[in-house]
Amino acid sequence: MSALSPTEKSTRRMARLAGLSYLIYSLAGAYITFGPVPSIRALAQDAAQFEYMFRTGMLAEMVMYTFVVISAAAMYGALKSVNKSAALIAVFCRMIEATMGAAFIILKYAALSAVINTDVTTGFSPEVRDSLIMLLRDIAGSAIYFLLIPMAVGGVIYFVLFYQSRYIPRWLAASGVLAYSVVGTVAALVILYPHLEQHIMLFFIPGGLIEWIIALWLLLAGVSTKWWMDKTTS
Repeated sequence: MSALSPTEKSTRRMARLAGLSYLIYSLAGAYITFGPVPSIRALAQDAAQFEYMFRTGMLAEMVMYTFVVISAAAMYGALKSVNKSAALIAVFCRMIEATMGAAFIILKYAALSAVINTDVTTGFSPEVRDSLIMLLRDIAGSAIYFLLIPMAVGGVIYFVLFYQSRYIPRWLAASGVLAYSVVGTVAALVILYPHLEQHIMLFFIPGGLIEWIIALWLLLAGVSTKWWMDKTTS
């Protein structure tokens, strides 16, 4: 059995790191979505009860977007030998996602400050203060769909490269392309037609499940570089 080349070793290490990062940010996302994280409205109604759990949600979001960046760098490391330019575009798309996510965390922190620190809103009447908090809530909650579009573009590019290279089974790579395409399409529809939000949210669930499968595959099974390396050397 021939020894692995440095490129193959690096590709496999980066793929496993990408899988681990996917898993961590998916866990953080699951906590934010399904865990005991209160909404800004609930926080405004009872800050004493909900402040701590709201802070855990912001921390989870910070962890999530940090590992989005790490996964993007790892994916680039794994896929640059397939198509460096395309992999770089995908990285920048995921960086846009993480940057926007960080901005939303700041908006949520601003809402938290307005709720728990009355000194920063002394010039506001209670009605204006409540309106400000709800405005921050709506921006942070609704603008998330803009973030999903660069995420989807980056994801589609990554899994097209996986499909071309056969680093992972082609059915899995095709599932990733489909999942991210659906996420991007649904996000665009919600931006254009906000009244559809409650009717099409279920379309995000298959994408989340496929992302878990891909994360576990990359982490546990890794990638097979043989086909691509044979092709590039033939």
